[in-house]
Amino acid sequence: MSSRVAIQYAPDAGLLMIPGDPAEDHALGFAVFDDSVPALRAFVLSRLRKESVRPAPREAECDAVIPVRLSLVPRPDNDYDTRAVSVAAPPGDGGSVLDRHLGYLYSSALDVTGESIRKLTEETGTPVGCHGWIELHDLESDSRFDEEEFDDLDDFHGGAGADWRPSRREPVSWAEQKALGYAVGPVRLLLPARRTVRALVEACLAEHDAGPDARQETAAGVEWGLRRALAERLAIRLRAGLSHRAAGGAWGRETERDRARRRRDAEARSLLESWETYRNAAHGRRGLRAVTRSVFHHTRILVLDESGVEVGQYHEPGGPLTLADERLRAEALDALRAHGVDVDAPGDLAALGGFPDAVVVVGGGTWSIRLPRPGLSRDALAEAGWFDPDSGTLTVYAAPLAEALTVLLRRHGVRPLLVTWGAPPEEVERHNARAAFAPGAVSPVSRSSRVTDAVRRLVPEPHRRWLDAKPGGGTATATAGSTLPSLADDAADNPYYRRALEALFGAPVDLAERGPCRLCGRSAQSARPGLFYCHGCCALARNGVLRDTGEDGAWTEAVVYALRRLAETEFSGPPSLAQLDRIGVSFESPGLVDEAMLCRFLVPRPASTLLGARPARPARTWTEWLAHAGLLADGVRTSMGTVTRATDGHLCRSLFERHVDDFLHHRGVAHEPEPAYPRHPELNTTGLRADWRLADGTFVEALGLLTREAYAAKVTRKRELARLHGLRLVTVTAEDLDRLPEIFAAWLPSGPAAAG
Repeated sequence: MSSRVAIQYAPDAGLLMIPGDPAEDHALGFAVFDDSVPALRAFVLSRLRKESVRPAPREAECDAVIPVRLSLVPRPDNDYDTRAVSVAAPPGDGGSVLDRHLGYLYSSALDVTGESIRKLTEETGTPVGCHGWIELHDLESDSRFDEEEFDDLDDFHGGAGADWRPSRREPVSWAEQKALGYAVGPVRLLLPARRTVRALVEACLAEHDAGPDARQETAAGVEWGLRRALAERLAIRLRAGLSHRAAGGAWGRETERDRARRRRDAEARSLLESWETYRNAAHGRRGLRAVTRSVFHHTRILVLDESGVEVGQYHEPGGPLTLADERLRAEALDALRAHGVDVDAPGDLAALGGFPDAVVVVGGGTWSIRLPRPGLSRDALAEAGWFDPDSGTLTVYAAPLAEALTVLLRRHGVRPLLVTWGAPPEEVERHNARAAFAPGAVSPVSRSSRVTDAVRRLVPEPHRRWLDAKPGGGTATATAGSTLPSLADDAADNPYYRRALEALFGAPVDLAERGPCRLCGRSAQSARPGLFYCHGCCALARNGVLRDTGEDGAWTEAVVYALRRLAETEFSGPPSLAQLDRIGVSFESPGLVDEAMLCRFLVPRPASTLLGARPARPARTWTEWLAHAGLLADGVRTSMGTVTRATDGHLCRSLFERHVDDFLHHRGVAHEPEPAYPRHPELNTTGLRADWRLADGTFVEALGLLTREAYAAKVTRKRELARLHGLRLVTVTAEDLDRLPEIFAAWLPSGPAAAG
């Protein structure tokens, strides 16, 4: 690398070199487009020599480097930005400026150095350059370079792979990199800060001893080299055009690239029409709220709808807010502010109304803009363009989309500095082709299950198909006479298996007992005598095999059957979601336990919901599923919950209260609804009441709205009243619904337990 002294002429490179210091200066990348890939590949290959490898500077994010010198050429002929500066191979590499063109400086770099580079070039009449390096990375630490993969690739085209083609992201093949012993990264330029470049240029020009006439002559000479290259290229195109005109009556022969561009533009114009309809339609989402979730110390801020489906994510720190549906932005911003996230609206959203039906996927340093399609996950969607936040460059694959995608980015809080369009890279074209021919419907099956034919008969014929289905289609039925697989999970070694089994059956696992799973035949263990269920079947009972897709069908009828059957045989009414975590039928009836497990298989859980890009309806909440199954016919929805009557006729103000009341009734625990608390001049001036009073005078409270400040304050007063008057108070939350036998164990009638 060079030291910081002054701008000096390098005869062997034919460049006025701007000095750089790796410890102080910026190592900049530059934008590479498809038309400059051949020149970039030739430049990199000509420098890939083992003797050229040097230790990486401390500031470099790589393992080694190959020092290079690069030419910086002002390009006023650039259609998108007349300030553009081309990064090119040095003149000594041969060919014109256009032949040596590797890419363009990003707009952010132009603001720093572009003016000085143009001034130095024009005043001296000499090409200007800078130092830089080719990044090299250790092959062993690069996951792309697996020895077995290389052995397979060596059979194809000299190790390049049958499908490999040079691209802007990978101009060098894996075999060529393996021969060097390093993974080849991008080319970087070493340029000082703006003030330093300006001072160096002014010092160089002060020493430049040419008069005005000489300056004009040398400047004209530099411009003439670029003009000559442009004129030669224009002459070639004119000759080809005249030849095509004489031969076929057209100025140019249409190429496959031309046809692909016309096809993309035509598809884009039809998209613009559909987007107008999309923007005027209601989005159908309700009750947006923001939540913070942390998994393995990785924290995310999500935006959920009323049913708990993720519709957006706020990327910390500072955004953007990405959404599954851009029509939700205003409501999602309100939800984030209510959650305590300091986020500003990106300008006037009403003025940015020409947005597309597209989603932004943030990752890998760039933003991918994708087009939603029913039945496809976000990562499987076709890409319409991409945005580089570092340079502010938006690249679209069809010119008609430029304006709409620009509006989309502005709604995400950024304004593109440069908008370009061109053909997508080959890997993107292959990805988009797969997206175009992918199945167009989300499968309602989220997990595979395998139960024996004998067990499947416990469920009516129309619904049995969902008990042996796979997410991708097909079946996986286990037969009763099959050989049992070896024990895959041991509750002693697998805490997840043990917790699942103990939660479902409310008893510790008997580690000494093993037998065939009653549902699938696998080797299993038990928490209740004779009731063996494997880890897989326990997981399916807790998570379900079906998921809400927003599109009703035969699977919906299976859900309705399962909910009605659970309400009839196990809960004497509509169950809560938390109650499904605990089997509530008699353990002395194994067939009934099997049926209760299978019904849980068929009940979708909110966490498994996977809606299409634009579903026919929003995902159902748990209460909506109960209503759809006809289990809330006697209920009235209020702001506090669904008012309904318990099995014993007691009026309950929520489903939560009904579950507790039904439990007390079916277990023979005497309970009186709504007893009054003792009066108190400060704590009870309004006639506070408990939910129930048991036979020994114990008060019971079902606490369902603790997140509401007024409700929580009332509960605090009730606790203090109970303390002052010596009342025994038992409180139950929704999380306790699968622990009711333990909570009320002291009041349950004596005798053998009949249920979980």
